[in-house]
Parts: sequence; C-alpha cells; structure tokens
Amino acid sequence: MTEHVVDDRRGFVRSLSDLALPVILANISQTLMGLIDTLMVGQLGAASLAAVGVATLVFSAMASALKSYDVAVQTIVARRFGQGRDGEVGAVLATGLTLALVLGLVFTAVGLFWREAAMGLASSDPEVRRLGAAYLLTRVPGMTAFMAFFILRGAFDGLGRTRVGMVVGIGMNIVNVGLNWALIFGRFGMPKMGVAGAGLASSLASALAVTALLAIVIRPTIRRRFRIVARENLRRDLIRPLTTIAWPVAVQILGALLAVLVFFVILGRISTVALAAANVVFRIAALSFMPAIGMGIAVQTMVSQALGRGDPDLANKVAWTGVGLATIVMSAFGVAFLVWPQTLMGLFARDQALIEAGTPILRMMGLVQIFDAVGLTLAGAVRGVGATRVVMTINVVTAWLVFLPSAWFFGVFCDWGLNGAWIGVLIWFFLYAVGMTVWFRRGSWRTSEV
Repeated sequence: MTEHVVDDRRGFVRSLSDLALPVILANISQTLMGLIDTLMVGQLGAASLAAVGVATLVFSAMASALKSYDVAVQTIVARRFGQGRDGEVGAVLATGLTLALVLGLVFTAVGLFWREAAMGLASSDPEVRRLGAAYLLTRVPGMTAFMAFFILRGAFDGLGRTRVGMVVGIGMNIVNVGLNWALIFGRFGMPKMGVAGAGLASSLASALAVTALLAIVIRPTIRRRFRIVARENLRRDLIRPLTTIAWPVAVQILGALLAVLVFFVILGRISTVALAAANVVFRIAALSFMPAIGMGIAVQTMVSQALGRGDPDLANKVAWTGVGLATIVMSAFGVAFLVWPQTLMGLFARDQALIEAGTPILRMMGLVQIFDAVGLTLAGAVRGVGATRVVMTINVVTAWLVFLPSAWFFGVFCDWGLNGAWIGVLIWFFLYAVGMTVWFRRGSWRTSEV
C-alpha cells in the first residue's frame, strides 16, 4: 500500500485513473442495480414507483447525518497517511464508526416512528403515502449498516485502496438485486412483499457488505500496520475534527435532499405521472454522475495526501486534471441523453405516458453534463482540503434560493408543467459548478490543516 501522490503529470493522471476507476465502477454498479430496482418496482405500477422514489429520498435525508462521517474519515485518513502517520488510521476509523453507530440508533428510532408523517409531508397521494411508509418500515432498520459500510469504504478510499470498496460494493448490489427479485415478487419460497420487500432487500444487503468489510479490515497485515484494534483507539481529540468536517456535509446532503423532496412535491401538484417520470430520469441521470463522483473521491484522497506532504501545487494539478478526465466521460453521457432519450426511458418504464413525459427532461439533462463534471469533481477537491462548509454553502444556497423558486415559477406559476419545472434543475447544476470553480481558484485552501 503506497501513497497515490506522484510528481510527474503522467504519473498523477495514471494514479487518478487507478483510484477513480474502481469507485466509478462500484458506483455505476450501484446505480445500475438501482435502475434494476426501479424496473422491478415499476412492474407494480406508477404509484409504487413514485412511492419508492419519494421514500428513498426520505431515507437518504434521515441518513445524511451518518453519511457525512465517511467524508471526514476519508479526508483525515488520507491526510494522516500522506504525513506518514499510519498508526493513527485505526483511531480515526474507530472514532468515526462509533459516532455513526450512536447517531444511527437515534435516527433509526426516529425514522420508524415518523415514517408515515414523513411520507405525508412528501406526497399528497394517499396510495403513494401508504406504499412509501411500508417501504420505510423495512428500509430504516438497515440505516446503521448502510452508513457503516460507507465509513469503512471511506477509510479504504483514504488509503488509496478503492478496489476494496468496489469489490464489496458490487457484491452488495448483486445480492440486493437477487433479494429484490425474491422478496418483491415472492420467488424462491419467499413471501411476496411488494415495495416492503425492496426495502428489506436493501437492508439485508447492507448488513452483508459491512460484515465483508470488517473481515477485510481485521486482516493481520492491515490490523497491525494501521492499529485497527487498539484499546486507545476511541479518542476524544478526534471527535472535534471529524465532526467539524462532517456536519457541513450532513447539512449539505440534507439540504439538497430536502430540496429534491420539495421539488417532488411541486411535481406532485403537476401530476403523478410527472412524479414517476422524474424518479426514472433521476435514476438514469445518476449513472452519468458516477464518473464525476468517482473522480471527486479520487481527487479528495490525492489532494489530502498531497497537502499532507506539504505540496499544494501538486494538489492543484490533481484537481484540474480530475476535472478534465470527468468532463470527457460525462460529455459522452450528455450526447446519449440528447440523441436517445426515448430509448433510454423505454428501458425502465412501460407506461407510454410516463415515457413521453420523461423524454424531454432527460434530453435536458444532457445539456448540463459538463457543468456537473466540474461541480462534482471540484467538490471532491474542496472536501480534500477540509473545507466542507464551502461545499455546503454553495449547494444549499443555490438549491433553496434558485432551484426551488425557479422550478415552481416555470412549472406551476407559468403552467409549463414538468418541462418548466426542470429548468430549475439545469440552473441549479450550472450555478453549483460556477461556485465551486470560483472558490477553488482563489487558492485560500493551500495552507489548510485537518
């Protein structure tokens, strides 16, 4: 296991690719499995499809506080590794996991108790609310395992071992699809649970993935080098730096997801078909986000390691090289969305009205791929320097002060329907990329400490 920071341009391009590719493949597999989930649930009808889409956002909103610690763990692990302080990695991981597990118990209890109320706020359709609550009943108990998986993967990513997360993540997604098939439709002697089966399948798959990662992390070579098991690993002095990096990520994720939930409420005022079509388009478009998200994770690790070595110039080169690589790949997705939107919609929806509603907005998503590549990749660089408050501020401000008002104005007030509401999505992505670019180019991050 060696540092993934090198001094020559060709070398760090290769290192970026080596780090990013496993993350991209793992995330693509997760997105593809999510699309397959959507395809399976879609066979139950538009109400089930809309319910799972909304309920998934509700679950993600509740889990955001836990998910944020994986960013903190990855950043600090990478910085300590870059500084040659390998023996502190176990303490960072153990403290991060403990914080997440404590919060996980609290959020699980809240999620189970308030699931019906949460669905009531997110949708006015009684059937969507009922089905969404049924999904959350089986999905929320898996919240802690789901978050523990990402924290463990974050530690491996911080060390530059992104292939670990790829292998386990792909395995988790394959298991999830098999369990979906069994539990949604009652195959292999399992009960036919419908949307509740989809939630249970995800919870079980997450638990198996965490077990696999724990088995890897306690291997003797890893356990000894990074002091994974040590009595003094739970350290109070790590709580503050972990939380300082994590809480803005939690606010950012929660703010963005709540914004999307409000957006779904706006779409629900237009029609249930618009709501279902948006769910399918977000699922398809999420596949195109994976190269930039994966590159952002690779950039986050290499930027933090470079700063740990005291080399901000290399960190800057890594960030902009990552932007270039992500832009090339996402441009290809943009072309596909522009040229074959109806074909892509037809792969994941049978209802012709739903396909027709989703086709123009998927084509619109093709127009923002370059901006999304810039925004998502530079967000990884900004997290790598520990400035998660910047990412939070830019994302939340553009979401609530620009995205939602413009979506309501064009979609409802101007009565342009789903297409009008989607203009708000395009504006949001564009301004987010501009904000990330302006801040990173200022260079105030060069002397950051975590």
